Amino acid sequence: MPEVGYQEVWIARTLARLGIKVRVVTSTAVSSSARRIRRFPYPAGREVAVEGYEIIRLPVRFRFRSAVFSAHVADAVAEWGPDAVFLIGIGKMFGGPVLRATEVQHVPIVCFFSELAEYRQRHSLPARIVSWMQDRGFELLKRPLYQLAFRRAQLLVCNSPGTLEWLKHCCQEQGDYEILKAKARVLSLGYDSHLFLFRPEERLAVRQQLSCQGEVVVLTVTRVVPHKGLERIIDAIGYLQRRGFPVRYILIGTLGDAYEGQLRRRAQQQPCPERFLLLPFQPSDVVRQFAAGADVGIWMQIAISANEAMGTGLPLLLPRRLSLRHLLEEGVNGWYWEEPYEFENALEKVVNFLSVMPEEQRIQWRNHIAAYNARRFSYEAILREILTAIGMPPTWEG
Repeated sequence: MPEVGYQEVWIARTLARLGIKVRVVTSTAVSSSARRIRRFPYPAGREVAVEGYEIIRLPVRFRFRSAVFSAHVADAVAEWGPDAVFLIGIGKMFGGPVLRATEVQHVPIVCFFSELAEYRQRHSLPARIVSWMQDRGFELLKRPLYQLAFRRAQLLVCNSPGTLEWLKHCCQEQGDYEILKAKARVLSLGYDSHLFLFRPEERLAVRQQLSCQGEVVVLTVTRVVPHKGLERIIDAIGYLQRRGFPVRYILIGTLGDAYEGQLRRRAQQQPCPERFLLLPFQPSDVVRQFAAGADVGIWMQIAISANEAMGTGLPLLLPRRLSLRHLLEEGVNGWYWEEPYEFENALEKVVNFLSVMPEEQRIQWRNHIAAYNARRFSYEAILREILTAIGMPPTWEG
């Protein structure tokens, strides 16, 4: 979904930009997590993205939540004659037929996994029922698919350390565990380095627009839903305002629902309500500009928008958990706080640290962090590791 962006979007764009021919095989379905952004299915057929890669969209035969089944998936891959196949989000079932296709049996396959135990932590009875059904579905459908992926793929990419731990718990046979141990690598979600980068002039423009020179601007970009702990961030910002800290909060990703109304009322109750800005989803280039203008990003759980913000050199404050512990080097590109009680203290320390840092020094630090993050999380860096691991070392520079 180019409107949202995720690893299937950024990987395809990066490869195409590097001169590699790419075909994306997907369906006409709209992700259940993005239906408020795009309400209608995509048209079936072939199209060429602006960046030059080809997209084949297949009609949906059957769908249950994120699992999508279409006919002729393997045919659309095999007729391309690929040198390598990336199966992204293997747990969504769509790419399963490719693992069994004899036409590509000698082609290297890389499978990407993003499952996490925390995805099973549901906050309402209906959600817990759905989670229980998903667990039963895993036993019936996904486990055999994962076992096939373990054996067929040359590389198993885990998007976080928590994903690797989740897969270890799925191994019922010693053989599966040994395969996982040999083939799996933790390679983070990344970002498009041509879109997410630090531009000092964008920082200056945003801060002038907000009239926030000298303030510490805190940013969160996420789908604003009740279980993400956003009330805690608003209250913590309000507490710091009450203590006299020059701090402002920007939240991007509101959905125009009742929960957004609750958060707006909560922000209005804080000492400086004018220093809270709640916005709906924004295009990626606008998000980049806000990230450039901010001083620290807060995410309470894993999100691709956190990785993208890292491309702008934005230091992050994150909970120390398995899904996030690979992203930060303490004090270099951000900080961790210890769950469940240390968030407010950690935020106060970060805001205090940033509030006495001159703007020129903040810009220098941002440039340093952006370069550091690019070496680890740009898709040029991630793809170099992937292709080298399957015996196809790339020739591009950087």
